Amino acid sequence: MDTQNQASPRTVPVSVEYLAFLHDQLAENQQRLKELLGESQARAIFCISADKLVSTIGSGRYKTDPMEGILARLSEWGFHVSRKERGDVAEVEIKCPLAETVHPRLTTSSPKCPLGEYVLGAVRLEDSKSQLLTNDLLSDGVKLKLQKAR
Repeated sequence: MDTQNQASPRTVPVSVEYLAFLHDQLAENQQRLKELLGESQARAIFCISADKLVSTIGSGRYKTDPMEGILARLSEWGFHVSRKERGDVAEVEIKCPLAETVHPRLTTSSPKCPLGEYVLGAVRLEDSKSQLLTNDLLSDGVKLKLQKAR
């Protein structure tokens, strides 16, 4: 086993156009699901997907708050994350080092940040009925609002 590669994540160059494509793909898939299945069924699929997605990253449970682990992982990936809790609504703002380059290249009419699904999965580890309320792209990242169902 190569422990050197485990200590620091390997990075590879990725085309900005490819990153824009992935953002557009997610947004278009979500839009088509809403058109075909309706809002509630599309939301159910999104939540089930978020639940599975968070487990693929190997985040597991962190301390007393799974969100801490997700925020730590995002920081390891080069994102700056802040969060605010107001009652049953969590606001998460993610500053992305690629946003200023990727976001202007998006072509979909309702762009979404793929990290919204990941963050929702973390929140749902503690509160399985939580929902993503907004996924608003900013020039330097994204602002997410999540509703906890407690």
